[in-house]
Amino acid sequence: MRPESSVLNPQRVQLLVSAMHRDEIAPALAGGCDILDFKDPTQGALGMIDAETLYSISDYFQTHPIDIPVSLALGELTDRLADSKTPLIPSAITYLKMGLANTQGMDHWYSDWQDLKKRIEATGQTTFQWIAVAYADWEQANSISPQDVLAAAIESECAGLLIDTYLKQGQTLLDHLSLDELNTLIEQAHAHQLKIALAGSLRQKDLAALSSISPDIIGIRSAACRGSLRTDSVQEQAVRAFRQQLERQTVLSESGRHIG
Repeated sequence: MRPESSVLNPQRVQLLVSAMHRDEIAPALAGGCDILDFKDPTQGALGMIDAETLYSISDYFQTHPIDIPVSLALGELTDRLADSKTPLIPSAITYLKMGLANTQGMDHWYSDWQDLKKRIEATGQTTFQWIAVAYADWEQANSISPQDVLAAAIESECAGLLIDTYLKQGQTLLDHLSLDELNTLIEQAHAHQLKIALAGSLRQKDLAALSSISPDIIGIRSAACRGSLRTDSVQEQAVRAFRQQLERQTVLSESGRHIG
């Protein structure tokens, strides 16, 4: 059964785990992920899995339906514009997302983004929900600023906003944006009924700070993998440990707000 967005519990921070191929589906689910994401970390922050892998996971979901949302990274807008082929999206996918690296200075990036979204939607067998992507290290990514991406997400009625890091060189989301800056974006997004997902080489020790600003979703890849290496395989125990710490920190943050 394909879930609708209404299954998202606004009182509970959800855990998104990025898988690279079908063999990582089972450990991600067993570890307790709330949203299953697919991307190829060898192809960048939002690298799209290849056509063979996409077919493989589509085939998997035909015989193993799941009751949580599934998201798919489509790479960068500029990658998709340079590719004459429009990807065929499996009906099991709930959310689609594209990065905006190398769009700084592009006069028509917004209209190109909208046109490409419509083209992809036209090939699908169902209706997808779009997640806009802002890079915390947007200047290094030569991208649009997070504030401008949020404004575009609101205008285009996206379902949510993902704030991630473009470069994966040892720095995390919090090395690029402060809690105050993130909180401002979260409050503005929530005022327009957009979900907010935070990602970017996040670790368990980051959860105390992040839980205090009430994101809707925390996304991980490296923290879910063997040895915390984003190009290694997803491990059930790593996902479970992160899930448990996220739940602990969420409870502590809620308790602190009630006491305050």
